Amino acid sequence: MSKKTKPRVYDKAGKQVKVADKSWYTFQASGEAEQRSIEIFVYGEIGAWGVTANQFVQDLRAMDDGMSPVIVAFNSIGGDLFDGLAIHNALSRLADVVPTACLGRSTAQSGN
Repeated sequence: MSKKTKPRVYDKAGKQVKVADKSWYTFQASGEAEQRSIEIFVYGEIGAWGVTANQFVQDLRAMDDGMSPVIVAFNSIGGDLFDGLAIHNALSRLADVVPTACLGRSTAQSGN
């Protein structure tokens, strides 16, 4: 990291993120109006428990307002190739750059 780069704060919400028992991702919005940000936590095997990228993309569309920055955090062993590609494409459509952070490990499809 260069000396000019300021570190990003990925936990603006300031509270523990609850990950569902039967899902590999969680969405969390924090802040109000202009200060709102959306954090996505991918903490599990992509495509596990019968939860596919289709559900992820639908949840992303429901949460995204077109103006709030989206930050994605990964701690995943990977998962289904096609689900990973669909998630990558959905996140790429949001903006030119979507900040991501690896919080633990990010292998296979989660590393895209």
